Amino acid sequence: MLLFALALLVAFVTAGIVGFYYRSFSEMIDDRLSGKRVHGESLIFTSPKRVSAGQEMNPDRLVAYLKMSGYSAVNDAEASGRITRTGNSIQIQPSKTSYFGGKNGVAIEINGGRNSRLTSLETGGALLSAEIEPELITSLFGESREKRRPMRYSEFPALFRQAVLSAEDKRFFDHPGLDPIRVVGAAWRDLRSGSMAQGASTITMQVARSFFFSTKREWKRKIKEIGMALVLENRFTKEQLFELYANEVYLGNRGSFAVHGFGEAARAYFDKDLRELSLEQYAFLAGIIRAPNRYASSESGQERAAEARDRVLGQMLENGFISYGRYEEAKKAPLALVRSGRGTGPSGHFVDMVKDDLLEKFSEDELIEQNYRIYTTLDADLQRAAIEAVEFGLKGVDEQLERTYARWRARGEAVPLPQASLVAMDPHTGEI
Repeated sequence: MLLFALALLVAFVTAGIVGFYYRSFSEMIDDRLSGKRVHGESLIFTSPKRVSAGQEMNPDRLVAYLKMSGYSAVNDAEASGRITRTGNSIQIQPSKTSYFGGKNGVAIEINGGRNSRLTSLETGGALLSAEIEPELITSLFGESREKRRPMRYSEFPALFRQAVLSAEDKRFFDHPGLDPIRVVGAAWRDLRSGSMAQGASTITMQVARSFFFSTKREWKRKIKEIGMALVLENRFTKEQLFELYANEVYLGNRGSFAVHGFGEAARAYFDKDLRELSLEQYAFLAGIIRAPNRYASSESGQERAAEARDRVLGQMLENGFISYGRYEEAKKAPLALVRSGRGTGPSGHFVDMVKDDLLEKFSEDELIEQNYRIYTTLDADLQRAAIEAVEFGLKGVDEQLERTYARWRARGEAVPLPQASLVAMDPHTGEI
């Protein structure tokens, strides 16, 4: 009888503790994630893009551009518009939420790599040129210098999801928030080494850590993380949790911005839409999650990037997601990483200027919590052309300097050190 009473007491106490933490964690979830995917989604766009008859155009690139700007190939109430493609003929119909407010629909026929005909969907008349949806630059998130391109679960390619699951949590769709096999294995390694091991966190636990807890490696935080993961699994579907994770995960720095989410990372590292990437590029992005600043810098050489890619390709092969032939082919393919500063979209200074201007009209909380669409005057094509021109010019300068230094060295002359100089310019006449 005494044992029964003690067992009952323990059950009541345990239930009380579980109930307390469930309510506490639920309130945290409601406060941080209620009704939203990742914070607010105030998006910054360029000016509308103009297309003309006779202009060079790749239909696949055009569709990818429109999808990046919020268009969908299926009926989607949240999309900026609908894309209907039949061969090389593409119909673009903006929705009421787009820049054009449901108007300005256009059909584009592409032949021989050029726009052969533009037709207004409203009048049926031929057009010499037309404007289509502005390009998404980035989204605004809090006070930190972070860039994201939020994507829905359905927009993540299956091969990409398989790469992430292989790298981080291959039993994600089967476990209840924690993977007992990985947890027990990690605990055993911790006991043997006397330190906190990595590799036991599931995707759900990483969501809990990203949104609610610090990254400090201690048992107390780990236990809370597991508890929150169980509550999250009860409150959200697996697809919603994957979406939260894929839009929030930190993936390194490009320029002065922190890159969060795979939508932004695809643009930052490859200057492409995530849906345009290849197997080896998906493997690279999944492989850098563990230590993005170690693996992701193209300036530090390709060896570490290849290391991250090859590890995930091996895991995908082991999990049966790819064949041995695709594994070997992807290992040999070049990653084609772009330089830091390229692929990060228009100038970060421009984004800062836009944000400063917005803060004169809206509070920080409004920009975080509301879903504003901010349209700017930036011409993305001219911006990219300017970046390429500067890079080309600097490369020419470097080559000329190297030839000059080589001649001096050949003659046995000392190579002079660069001398700093100060110049003054008349602000009225522009004369130096």
